[in-house]
Amino acid sequence: MTTTYTPEELRERLDRLPRLRLAALPTPLDELPRLSESVGGPRIWVKREDLTGLAFGGNKVREFEYSIAQAVEAGCDVLVHAAAAQSNQSRQTAAVAARLGMKAVQVGRADAHSQAQGNLLLSHLFGAEVHLPPVSEQGAALEATMARLRAQGHRPFNTSSDGGLYRGIAYVDGFLELWAQLEERGLQPDAVYVCSGAHTHTGMVVAARALGLSLRFVGISPSPRDDGEAARSMARLAAEHCRILDLDVEVTTRDIESYSDFVGPGYGVVTDGSREALQLAARTEGVVLDPCYTGKTMAGLIAHVRAGWWTPGQTILFVHTGGTPALFAYAGELGLELDGAAG
Repeated sequence: MTTTYTPEELRERLDRLPRLRLAALPTPLDELPRLSESVGGPRIWVKREDLTGLAFGGNKVREFEYSIAQAVEAGCDVLVHAAAAQSNQSRQTAAVAARLGMKAVQVGRADAHSQAQGNLLLSHLFGAEVHLPPVSEQGAALEATMARLRAQGHRPFNTSSDGGLYRGIAYVDGFLELWAQLEERGLQPDAVYVCSGAHTHTGMVVAARALGLSLRFVGISPSPRDDGEAARSMARLAAEHCRILDLDVEVTTRDIESYSDFVGPGYGVVTDGSREALQLAARTEGVVLDPCYTGKTMAGLIAHVRAGWWTPGQTILFVHTGGTPALFAYAGELGLELDGAAG
């Protein structure tokens, strides 16, 4: 049986953990009335996690307050990340390393968007050591990089895997912030839409269930995956968050709703839906989404509205997790008439 906790009790548990102060908090909670009108749907509100401040913002800045605190506690001196060339997390890893006086190493890959633009440009600007091996060699390059750093006497910290559980803990904290904002405005959303990789989604679900809320979270996956297996994996991850915080809360696959229907041909590939979502958000509200994550999440929300999931009398909250610098590397794929644009 799940125990219900007060916000103060959750805060007390969070305050037991090491934490850095990196983000500009609280992030805004704004209504998007013109976007709502344009899709003929519910009231849409947005939690602006793209405005966390450091390095053009994004959800990883909030997550790193808890996860990279583990690196500082362990005496690590190098932050490492490996992903796509335009990885938001690589950019934020480099920025946090600069803030903390640490070394940053990015092991990206020579993919279709590996030009020195967007996130990759920023990683260079923040002083990261950047490697772009062929896609097929990225895993081996990461292993070799970690081994080299250790042989040189460094203590590297991989921001994807090391301390990963604490990234979800950060969104237990983030949900407390969000819930206080919703209560201040007298809002009770019918659902929360979030880009569903793992930690941001699971942390918020744990917080909501700990508070005794039956709030529905709809995750939109940015990568191809089996939705059933993803739910099982995320439920296990949520159980680890509960263990760390000593919470008597059970999160099951029934609490984890995530859809990979909107990925398209693959991760990082612009779809017709994400292209439309990017343009609609920009042209109705001046809100900039990104092509890999929030664009596809908004595409999922719009598709669900058009399919009759949500009506004008309801309220939906969209979590904007950031990622906007990547847009600059996708200029020729956004459906815009740009003189000289490639792609």
